[in-house]
Amino acid sequence: MKILLLDDHPLIIDFIAEQIRKIDSDVLVMTSIGVEQALDILSTHKIDRVVCDLQIKSGKSVAVPEYCAKHNIPFMVFSSYVNNSLIHTLKSLNVNCYVSKGTETQHLITALKKLINAEYFLCPEVVKEQHILSESDTPRPILSKAEIKVLNAYKAGLKTEEVAKLLNIQTVTVRNHRARAQERNLCGFQELIRRFNYWDDSHTN
Repeated sequence: MKILLLDDHPLIIDFIAEQIRKIDSDVLVMTSIGVEQALDILSTHKIDRVVCDLQIKSGKSVAVPEYCAKHNIPFMVFSSYVNNSLIHTLKSLNVNCYVSKGTETQHLITALKKLINAEYFLCPEVVKEQHILSESDTPRPILSKAEIKVLNAYKAGLKTEEVAKLLNIQTVTVRNHRARAQERNLCGFQELIRRFNYWDDSHTN
């Protein structure tokens, strides 16, 4: 089994790798300190499990969890960044384990064991923070004027090429607006559209 660890703190990577080897000495651990590097490893190696932070020096990102969800790779988030919106987003991506960096070591070890077995686990800090989001809890998306135009076109059911044609811009520009909006709001595209649909244009900053 190959497990990829993504974190920009070498000591944290070393500690998690040590715990994994105690659980199963046959596991091959690969490491990354950045999102792009992690995505490159995922696209060029057969990775069986992923442990990732979301708050890297380059900024917050759910790109790795989105990749894991798309390719059915069991993954665990180990992050100091915990809130209801993020819990909702990660659950929509079928997160296996979500552990706060402020939790006890035993909870981290439990989560790693669960991850290896592709099982589900939330540490007590995450469970405490978790609740079912009602519509009134839907976070208001933070969007630029250009991103609003792009999302309005997607909301109308257009495809990327059609959005580009409608707005008279290149398809790569449409994708860039979409990606930046997702990164700023720390959510996947479907969740972004859900939030955008809830908050009409007059309420969107």
